[in-house]
Amino acid sequence: MVNFVIRLSATYFSLIMAVMGIALQSGCTSSNSTGNGSKLLSESEQKKVDDFRAEVEVGRNMAGRMLAFYGALDNPAIINYVNRVGSFVGSYSDYPDRRYMIHILNTDQVNAFACPGGYILITNGILKNVKNEAELAAILGHEVAHVGRQHMFNFLKSMNKKEMEDRVKKLDEKSRVDFPESVLVRKRPDPSESETGALVARYLAGSSGAGLSIIQTASAGMSVILETGLDKALEYEADKEGVKYAIRAGYAPYALPAFLKRLGERKKALNMAVLEKTHPSAEERIKSMTGVLTELDAKSIVGAFGTERFVKVRNLLQEDSKKTVTVQ
Repeated sequence: MVNFVIRLSATYFSLIMAVMGIALQSGCTSSNSTGNGSKLLSESEQKKVDDFRAEVEVGRNMAGRMLAFYGALDNPAIINYVNRVGSFVGSYSDYPDRRYMIHILNTDQVNAFACPGGYILITNGILKNVKNEAELAAILGHEVAHVGRQHMFNFLKSMNKKEMEDRVKKLDEKSRVDFPESVLVRKRPDPSESETGALVARYLAGSSGAGLSIIQTASAGMSVILETGLDKALEYEADKEGVKYAIRAGYAPYALPAFLKRLGERKKALNMAVLEKTHPSAEERIKSMTGVLTELDAKSIVGAFGTERFVKVRNLLQEDSKKTVTVQ
């Protein structure tokens, strides 16, 4: 049985969001030099700080827009459980010092999204189609890999001004038809109105040459998430790394291939329009993982499934959303 080494409160997501906001605000009051001109940070260290601020700010805006679009599940017990599993797997990743803020989108679409900065969103559709904790852990491991390797953030930084503007325009056009009014009006303060936003906007301008606002950058990211997806090679990489992280955490090694195989068999009965549009097929993903599983000698590994614990929590989806339970 997998033992959790991280204990989180039921209000994990909202608490961490608030803490990250405080950290960003306080961080902006410092610079790479003191009042008397002596340097606090080297140029490379300051670059890392700026990179982190930009990543978190873009990811937070993207996650907020996604939550407004789909709606959020309001059940502290389920949210707490998912965060515990995700943080546990994350602690066995190649990025154990990163922190992840995981929430559940209130939609039957089968999908999961990794926004920059550690914001991970999974759907009700995922939870309803996962059979055990090992499968959930591998799915979250996939998203942890996306965050840790900065797949989305690096992609956004690589865009030139025209590419980013085209992405934003495409999303705006889609919004007029598909997005509810709540998404269109939900905007974080314009970068010019806040010290954090101004710093991040300057950083992004220096990184990509786009010089666009956080809102525009986040909108471009949403276009990638909902319309085209990342490069297939990055999805294969996230699968392979996510499997490794879940195995290190003590979970059954073939959980992700089993989940994907089931999706492939049931794809006509499930709502997977966005997933199919933005990811390789289940068959391609399973084939891609074969090598890493062989390399790890996965057939000789006995890992935990955590079925009973997972089913206990998943059953809450059918109950009162405000009811809470203690997950042992």
